[in-house]
Amino acid sequence: MMDLEIKINQVWHQEVRPLVAEAYRCYTTGSARACIVLTWTAVCTDLIHKLYQLAEDDEGDAKQLVKRIDEARGKPDRDAIKTMLNVENTILDVAASLDLIDFVEKRELERLKEDRNLAAHPSLRPLGELFTPTTEYARAHLAAAVEALLIHPPSQGRKAVDRFREHVGEASFVGSSDYLAQVFFARAKSATRRNIVVLAAKEALLEQTRVGALSETVMADRYATCLRAFAERDRTLVQEAISTVMGRLGQQPFDAQVRALVRLGDLDAFWDEVEAAMRTQFEDYVGQINLPGDYDPLSADQIAFLGLVELKHMRAALPSLEPKFQGLSAWQKASVIRHRPGPYMADHVAAVLEGAKSWRTAESTAQQSVPACAPYVTAEQLGDILSAWAENYECRTASAMGELAVAFFSLVPASLRVDKAWQAFLDAVRAVEEADSPFRYDELEEAMRAATGSRK
Repeated sequence: MMDLEIKINQVWHQEVRPLVAEAYRCYTTGSARACIVLTWTAVCTDLIHKLYQLAEDDEGDAKQLVKRIDEARGKPDRDAIKTMLNVENTILDVAASLDLIDFVEKRELERLKEDRNLAAHPSLRPLGELFTPTTEYARAHLAAAVEALLIHPPSQGRKAVDRFREHVGEASFVGSSDYLAQVFFARAKSATRRNIVVLAAKEALLEQTRVGALSETVMADRYATCLRAFAERDRTLVQEAISTVMGRLGQQPFDAQVRALVRLGDLDAFWDEVEAAMRTQFEDYVGQINLPGDYDPLSADQIAFLGLVELKHMRAALPSLEPKFQGLSAWQKASVIRHRPGPYMADHVAAVLEGAKSWRTAESTAQQSVPACAPYVTAEQLGDILSAWAENYECRTASAMGELAVAFFSLVPASLRVDKAWQAFLDAVRAVEEADSPFRYDELEEAMRAATGSRK
């Protein structure tokens, strides 16, 4: 049974909460009629607040009703009273048209309204008999109102789903996890929330929709971003939604299945739903990736798929993936690292710098791998990277490397900016470079002084 006393604290609007608390006190003291009357008062007050908020969002039906309410307020004459009675009589219809409630919830609240009329006007019964509801009957009304309406923000059912779909297709799409979860998840009722998550799962896995210049794959990537945001709040709901779509993914062309894996491989709620047969296909696909020559570029699809090596569970699930990555040249590894940087990739940056065979290759590989992995490096990795940098002549004396060293210094975790590896790097470079050499990394030294406040 619902714990009403707890639910009262979850009532959406602060001005409605005292009304609900008072209705609950009436129930606990046996005043059933008063409980029913106050519950309906709370429903009307709650809906009016929600209509005002929707009107501010330019919702047409809400604006019309709000205009009538504004005209009646502050005018306690007969016409104003008639206007508010009309508002009360139509407010559930408007709420249903705006998807604030569904048809089942509307029916429950209509029963509440009818019983409120009987409770407030006992003479309505034949022969003047009093309407005498039980306290449990009153509690049922209060519980229904709380669950159907009062604890929810002004979230709209079908229209909320439509707004979610529209937002994902907008040029100004916001991929912030906090924003997506707050606007399209936290504010939605459970049924609407489920519909939104299922929509995101379908689009992310099946690439069904093109919007203007945005391709199906771009749209699928955006929906995948939404799924990750939702999974942070309710992993089980996201996994259930993915489960309902996974069978259809298996019927898609294999290249679409690969794109789905690349898109959602970092989401364990997705990988847990991948069946054994599909996992075997993915492992076979790794073996079929033909690596080009050392200085030939990887395709975008190859880069994206090999980037899954960053994920520990992908390395375990696809045993051929890590050896395939490690077989790449330094230049090819750098392109994969740039696509999906992380702690694992950071461990390979030193080897990438060691493998640079020319100034151009050194600049290209370093620019792709060093800044991308800077936020993830450990103290040990930092020492290895700077040692490899100083020891490789092609890397140390490439023209863009001085500026890149400053960028690297600014991007590592703050605690590593005072690591002794930086001074060791300068000492190693200056031990082999003449005093007038342009490759003594004076810019880095200045950045180090600024960070420590030293004037030396």
